[in-house]
Amino acid sequence: MSTTIPATSKDTLRRQISQSYRALRSSLEALPRDRFTEKLSTGWSLNENIAHLAAWEETVPKRVAAVFESGEDPKLYDDVDAFNARAAAEAQGKTTDELFARWSAAHEAVLETVRSLPEDADKLMFDIVEWNTTGHYPDHFADIDAAIRTKDDLFGLVQTNWIAFRLAIGAIGLPALENATSSGWTYKDLVAHAAAWEDHIAMRLKGMRETGAETYPGVDDADAFNADVVERTRGRAAADVIRELDAAHERMIAELQQLTPERIHANNSWVVGVVASDTYGHYAQHFDEVFAAVPKKPAELLERMREGWRPFRRGLNRLGLVPLSEKTPAGWTYKGMLGHVANWMEKIPDEMPNRLAGRRGPTPDVDAENAREAKEGETRSAHDAVSRLDAAYKTVVDLVTALPADRDIPFLATRLVVGETYGHFVEHSGEIEAALPRTADDFIKTIEKVWKPFRAVIRERGRAGLTEKTSTGWTCKDVVAHSIGWMEQTIREMRSGELSTGWTKETIDAYNARSVRTHELVGPEAIVDELDTVYRNLVETIRGLGDGPIDERFASTMPYYTYLHWEEHFAELGVPL
Repeated sequence: MSTTIPATSKDTLRRQISQSYRALRSSLEALPRDRFTEKLSTGWSLNENIAHLAAWEETVPKRVAAVFESGEDPKLYDDVDAFNARAAAEAQGKTTDELFARWSAAHEAVLETVRSLPEDADKLMFDIVEWNTTGHYPDHFADIDAAIRTKDDLFGLVQTNWIAFRLAIGAIGLPALENATSSGWTYKDLVAHAAAWEDHIAMRLKGMRETGAETYPGVDDADAFNADVVERTRGRAAADVIRELDAAHERMIAELQQLTPERIHANNSWVVGVVASDTYGHYAQHFDEVFAAVPKKPAELLERMREGWRPFRRGLNRLGLVPLSEKTPAGWTYKGMLGHVANWMEKIPDEMPNRLAGRRGPTPDVDAENAREAKEGETRSAHDAVSRLDAAYKTVVDLVTALPADRDIPFLATRLVVGETYGHFVEHSGEIEAALPRTADDFIKTIEKVWKPFRAVIRERGRAGLTEKTSTGWTCKDVVAHSIGWMEQTIREMRSGELSTGWTKETIDAYNARSVRTHELVGPEAIVDELDTVYRNLVETIRGLGDGPIDERFASTMPYYTYLHWEEHFAELGVPL
């Protein structure tokens, strides 16, 4: 009996098997189903390949058990060619789904065998596992290459695997991208690494297309390339790195779409090999590492949802209601964009039972849904758009909260929630960020947009109208006095450089009451004059903050004392939004 100690640890072997199996399996599953019964140039059909892979993995448990007992590999076959012929013949009359199911069962039995191995198991046991998994899978990538006919086939291979990989990254959430992976990088480093290789293959395909060459030079030292990527990523915002990944993927896809069948298979299918290496083969290599950080339990998913919701909703708060009728950089109104986000969250409750059962429901017409929301957003009120968004988010929170707390959520269901909540929020955060005021001039312009309708409704009410009660029980004059008080508060803070902190509902109510009380004896004309004077002081104070981005302390508080505050009173004053 051999007593040689294996060079590979059990955990390393499991990881290598997982990566290799996923790369091969996901590639096969992404190919058109009508391709599986065709005889390939490599000799077998894809169905026969699957039966062959399953047959060899089925030998592993018995052979490893025999080594435990006798120290010898019984092999369970007399002739490799005859064994392969029998395995291929077993594919006849079987559907592709049946063959995939057989392979899944055989593979799970292999994994269970590996889990049962002691760390000091005989090297021959490890060899038997490796011969039929990590050492076997690479032999069949040529069959996948042979099954690829067009750029659409290659596109399907890339995109099918990209979607799962990208959604898993999105599921981690932006804050958690700063955490360390099992390999020692941060998840942000890993995303930047994936982006760099996607950009690299886009560059190679472009170079090949422009020069007419059958191949194009790649990276000489992959380790140095990777180290440089990690170094460049230090200090960068996770959201920027995510956007870089998406942009690199789009560039790669654009180049892939220009490939001809002749170009795809030139020089022994060079294109297929390099695309696989830098895309779907690469995703498989890192998938387990990424998936380890994906939330599994409802509480974990809720935490990630809140981490994504807070900055998205905070940015929307600071933007205010009046600008929501304007166009975003994407071309629709902010109301249309919010309706779009709300609409996809609203679809989660109906689809969730399907996902929990391991299936997908009917696929909606995405373009039609988005176009409808964009159009309806033009006439929907800003208040209704925001209220709908909040209600849709709350519904999803309640739905996830109701899931069994001690059970893992199927990834198909997690993907649904991630894709329509925090994975979606980050896609549109840039549109909101682009509209947020940052400099003194920006803030003055934003304030003026809201001041004009606020001031106009005060003017329209006239002297008599200022003493009339609003729907909240205050008079219009009380609203003016109250607004003066908060403008004076932010002016004091900006001029002194010191913020008043620790506001509570009680202290806010007391401040409001004091502002109203101190203006009880002030006449309508005088209080309006005071309002205008304080407004001019506000603008002058902001202008005095300088030319660059203003202090974040003031940028995050002053809006709530001014334009966001005025908007709160629009409904009772009769200002439409």
